[in-house]
Amino acid sequence: MPEHFTRNTLECTSYCPQCKRDTQHRVDGGRRGPCIDLNHPVRKFSADQIKRKKQAEKDKQNPRLFE
Repeated sequence: MPEHFTRNTLECTSYCPQCKRDTQHRVDGGRRGPCIDLNHPVRKFSADQIKRKKQAEKDKQNPRLFE
């Protein structure tokens, strides 16, 4: 069950599955938010953004003529 915090809580220590260790997390609206560790691994683009970029490059090389 998720843990709830008081309104004046700014940070909490919790396990981060991406960092694979206990790190500091921001508290948003009484619930644990994202990891705020400086060494947190962050992908540059999301999977959807990568997919759209590849599709745009493919369309640029081979435009659709009759659609």
